[in-house]
Amino acid sequence: MIRSLRALVAPEDVGSALPHEHILHSIGSIAASSDALTNVNIRCEDLVEYRRSPFAHGGRNLLLQKEDEAFRELEKLQLLGNGVGARCLVVDVTVPVEGRDALMKERLHLAERLHDVHLVTVTTVEMETRDDDVGSAFLPLAKTSEGISKRLEAELMFGIEREGAVVFPGAMYQQIHATNKALGAAEQVLVQGLALAQARTHAPLYLSFSLDNASEKPLEEQSALQQVIRAWIHALLEAGAEGKKLVVCHADRWCHGRFDEAGYAFLLELFGLGVSVLFDMIGLRTVSDVVLVNPCFTSVSGSFPLSPEHEWQEPAPDSRLATWLARLLITAPQYLFQMLLSTNVHQRTQYRRNGGGGYAYLFEHFKHRMLHNGVTAAQWHQIVRTNVVDLLAWYVPPEAPPLPKNYLHCSICGNCFEPVEGEYFTKFAFIYCGPKCLRRHSRQKFASLPTNAGTS
Repeated sequence: MIRSLRALVAPEDVGSALPHEHILHSIGSIAASSDALTNVNIRCEDLVEYRRSPFAHGGRNLLLQKEDEAFRELEKLQLLGNGVGARCLVVDVTVPVEGRDALMKERLHLAERLHDVHLVTVTTVEMETRDDDVGSAFLPLAKTSEGISKRLEAELMFGIEREGAVVFPGAMYQQIHATNKALGAAEQVLVQGLALAQARTHAPLYLSFSLDNASEKPLEEQSALQQVIRAWIHALLEAGAEGKKLVVCHADRWCHGRFDEAGYAFLLELFGLGVSVLFDMIGLRTVSDVVLVNPCFTSVSGSFPLSPEHEWQEPAPDSRLATWLARLLITAPQYLFQMLLSTNVHQRTQYRRNGGGGYAYLFEHFKHRMLHNGVTAAQWHQIVRTNVVDLLAWYVPPEAPPLPKNYLHCSICGNCFEPVEGEYFTKFAFIYCGPKCLRRHSRQKFASLPTNAGTS
């Protein structure tokens, strides 16, 4: 079963899925001005500035806090069902530092309003800035791998409670802001804790990697990031994590240049490791020239991203993404089952009302690009539904405990109950769990029951 915010979802009830989105968040608050907090409207004359710098004008572009706006944007997904009751499933990867807990009640209310969309939230290991054995870094609050694992397992199994509201996460999402190529002692603890939680619960573990460009010894751009990702994946696999349940996010960053260059080779390397590879910037180039990864960590110094100097730091055009993905499926069709696609709506300019493609862009526009490039309808269905369902359908409800031998079986409603004197009734050969069932049978003049009675 899949754990959504409100209830368990059967895999067969999912028609399509977006595995990496932001629904309600407050990322822009790290740069927000008082005016931006009171007026988050996007002006058409500012769109060029937002394209160059998403944090422009007080960060209002990165404040998705209005429930009604989110509802209108997500409403479009309700029309994507396959006609037999299947719904769209959306994974909201907003973590606490981005406003997950602060907007929990609004998120729950939004889920109640969206009758044909399932919302899934995530749990994470919260980080703090402190000195590690290799310098200052973002490190886990918990000091032991067992402590990290137990915390994650508890939230996955029993939910997250904040201010009287309880939600049940359906996945783990870990932002990893690397300062060095090698894993330090505290990072090894984090790796062990994440791997333990994943192996014990079988829940998917999303991994979002970014670099500390403000470090005294900055890493060498793309090649350094590849080394970091490679080190983490190998460490997690060695610690017992399931390969396919590890999701490497933002793989679009390697869809630049020619197929025979380093980016394509690294994608093939990731697929070869058996992990799931997520391309989550579909449609972003329409409204932005900037890739934001772990913005609450990468912008902590107060210098907010502008238009990047190198192509690999920009969102790849949809035409190139479609060509690359189709080429990959032709040359290495065995990797179909590890591929994931999403739009990662996180800027207000990505809303349809502001000229973006919205949450339905993947299905309404990008799908046709993929089919035009030779991807079959069956392959598309595997990517946007089956692969996501296989990742998220990890939860097995516990079996109901056996009934005590002295429990009785109600002749009318079929429920089993504890025989407390004065609270149940008998007449002739019939047993009633309470006065309601007794009156119901009395109105039938205690007629003989049909053979299937007591099971409704």
